Amino acid sequence: MAGAITEEPAGVHPWVGAALNGGGDWRLRTWVPYLLGLMMLFDSWDGICIAFTLPSIANEWGLGPVQSGWLISAGYGGQFIGAVACGAWAERQGRLPVLKPIVIVMCLLAIACGFAQNYGQLVAIRLIQGITIGGALPVAISYINEIAPAKTRGRFFGTFQFLMLSGYGLSSLSSAYVVPNFGWRAMFMLGAAPLLLVPFLYGLPESPRWLAARGRLDEALQALRKLGGHPVEADARTDTSIQQTMDKRPTPAVLITPQYRRRTTVTWLLWFLTSLVSFGLVTWVPSIYVSVFKIPIAQSLQYSAIASIFIFVIPLVLRQTIDVVGRRLPAILGAAIGGAALVSLAFVDHSLTKLIVTLTITGQVGASIGSMVLWPYTAEVYETRVRALALGSASSLARGASMLTPLAVGGVLAMTGQIAPVFMIFGVSAVIAALLWVFATKETAGRDLDA
Repeated sequence: MAGAITEEPAGVHPWVGAALNGGGDWRLRTWVPYLLGLMMLFDSWDGICIAFTLPSIANEWGLGPVQSGWLISAGYGGQFIGAVACGAWAERQGRLPVLKPIVIVMCLLAIACGFAQNYGQLVAIRLIQGITIGGALPVAISYINEIAPAKTRGRFFGTFQFLMLSGYGLSSLSSAYVVPNFGWRAMFMLGAAPLLLVPFLYGLPESPRWLAARGRLDEALQALRKLGGHPVEADARTDTSIQQTMDKRPTPAVLITPQYRRRTTVTWLLWFLTSLVSFGLVTWVPSIYVSVFKIPIAQSLQYSAIASIFIFVIPLVLRQTIDVVGRRLPAILGAAIGGAALVSLAFVDHSLTKLIVTLTITGQVGASIGSMVLWPYTAEVYETRVRALALGSASSLARGASMLTPLAVGGVLAMTGQIAPVFMIFGVSAVIAALLWVFATKETAGRDLDA
């Protein structure tokens, strides 16, 4: 079965996973998903606030659909680069040494966006900031999954994911108040808030799984102790052959070797299709409401806020259920229901505003469920030695899809003024993703990640 999970290769350190799953005083570890979740909240805020500021920016600078598309795509283009580059960087240098500088630069560039004086400047800044936005998230998620206990990893990650994804909802809700009262520049500047949290990162130890995978066993033991784990017996961690095997540093090419090729193909397809739909909708829906369905800007932001409220709740539901029902079932249902709603939109009369909004929100929510599940699924289907690399590559495909979507939507609207083909593409993509989940994946809930 494509995407089937194979056993970990020779060269793992099972004592690290045993310690993380065992007893101890895990108070520091308990706070990690909250700290990183709040920090990444503004990663998602920075990534998506362009959608809710674009109507005002386009009005102020007289931008057409194609120019608006390039402005959105600039950020996603940077994220495409950052996800791959920073994932590979994190495999070489570690999770936290990469995450710290990325977050700092991301915040400084958020401030710079607020001071952009023209279209060209904002495009350039968004491109550069996108590198940090795209790079931070895969690294943070690798760290979160690598320190989580296996039995409750879904709940542990769900706490982080709820806070991280809250940036999308909060950006939408806040825009309805901030943009009319303080202007679009204030929305960007609020994205610098994680600077206040960076000092707390220096109190966290490096991922013990990553340290052990690099043969740095004494440091891995110290990291476990700092997180709160019980001491590990010396004879359980003295396999030098393992150290030599795992000290080899993988390159991106490893993901398409026979060992990983099938799961990588399926994972990449899921990321591309899901992101094509979810990011395409969230970035373009406010503008589509205004330009195609002739809904006033203030009302279009309110409708987007309603969708964001539903999306805001999804991580809470997944947090409580994903360890029980697994990863696949929510993703299948979300993609199938969302896809059906989006296909239906291609045939709805433009005057039926309530029906249009209902189907659009259903499509957004369905796509968001699949997008949320992909993060823990991808982290669990790959082992520690390539986890950040795999997440980075998958995320880069997501950013690639996100980068192409605004240009495609903007081009279709500019040339034809018709939105039906756009919704049809989104709907069919979601249905294909649902079929991939059904026929090409295996469940990963509760799987021991083994270093």
